[in-house]
Amino acid sequence: RALGMGVFLQFVILPFLGFLTVKMLAMNNAMGMTLLVVTSSPGGSFSNWWCSIFNADLALSVTMTAISTILAVVMLPLNLYIYTPLAFNDDQVDVMAILDFRALTTSLIVVISAIG
Repeated sequence: RALGMGVFLQFVILPFLGFLTVKMLAMNNAMGMTLLVVTSSPGGSFSNWWCSIFNADLALSVTMTAISTILAVVMLPLNLYIYTPLAFNDDQVDVMAILDFRALTTSLIVVISAIG
């Protein structure tokens, strides 16, 4: 249940809030795209460090980091594909041309090998 909620918040609510911020602040393409990428990206190991310091559920944090990293291969491009045309309706931003899928896959492999 906690993992499902974490995935929902990470890949549905957070990108939507990023999109709303881009629209409300009328950000330019560079700043808006950066915010959309950051809010659509998975959580990192920094959250595990905070959980360790504050004696929170470290196992849940590590598991959530692993799951969100794997799901990010599909969810990051999907969220950008959905929100970019809505955020930048006057300018044509080709998300699939901007994304470096080789770097995304390499990052995933590095994270998974470090965890495993």
